[in-house]
Amino acid sequence: MIVKRKRPGQPQWPRTIVKRSRHTVGEKRARMIVRRGGVRPPGGGGGWRPSFLHWRPRKGHVVLAATLGAVLFLAGSVFWVWQSPFFEVNHVEVQGADRISRDTILEKAGLLGESMFTADLATAQKKLYELPLVYAVSVERSWPNTVKIKVEERKAWGTWEQAGVRYTIDRDGVVLGTAPPPEGSPVIRSSELSTRRQGDRVDYQAVDAAAEIYERLPRQLGTTVAEVAFLAGKGVQVTTADGQSALLGDSSSIAYKLAVWAAMAHQAQVRGLDYTTIDLRFGNRPVLQ
Repeated sequence: MIVKRKRPGQPQWPRTIVKRSRHTVGEKRARMIVRRGGVRPPGGGGGWRPSFLHWRPRKGHVVLAATLGAVLFLAGSVFWVWQSPFFEVNHVEVQGADRISRDTILEKAGLLGESMFTADLATAQKKLYELPLVYAVSVERSWPNTVKIKVEERKAWGTWEQAGVRYTIDRDGVVLGTAPPPEGSPVIRSSELSTRRQGDRVDYQAVDAAAEIYERLPRQLGTTVAEVAFLAGKGVQVTTADGQSALLGDSSSIAYKLAVWAAMAHQAQVRGLDYTTIDLRFGNRPVLQ
């Protein structure tokens, strides 16, 4: 049998329930959002500081600001370089020009004072080709402020005699002037009566024919060239040192025409035929006169 005993000395008042306003241990409290105008440091010391002083930038903001700063710096640097007089063409180096003056080349190219970045070298090269004595030309930049122009001048090749004036020409038939050509160079006498000036082009077929005649005729006919003439309406005519002449027409098939001439000269010798002129303008139908 279980007997419930009372502890000695325990008061015997009736128990009552007391409601307390204080929260018990472990009880969750309701939270309140309080907007404060500033932050007061713990302990009550120091002064009041605004809340924005405690703002910390995010990593993305830092990266964005650094990138923007780098871009602005780069753009400013590029603009300074672009506008800087340090990269302005203030020297033009000319190579290979003997008969063309340096001032003429500089004026024609028009590059002095231009920016190294925007200078139009292609246009300058095209303008330099307009000079009569220029055969080839190249234009290139040499940083930071120099442009190099390399010129190859036309070379004298022969003489074109017209209206009593002897003009020096190059292999392309361009008139170079009246300076003496190289010793022993080809001579072409034209029946035209007009005058020529530097940069003009004479009949290119006459020049091509003369070049081939001077090279092949001694081998194929065993004689030398006395004169090559350009006859208006007829073409090229060659006269040899032994007094024979041949009318060749244009510059086509010069080797074949000379071969026919050599064969006809041999037959004429065998048959005892005398002739002074042979017409070879019609290919395999030569005419002896």
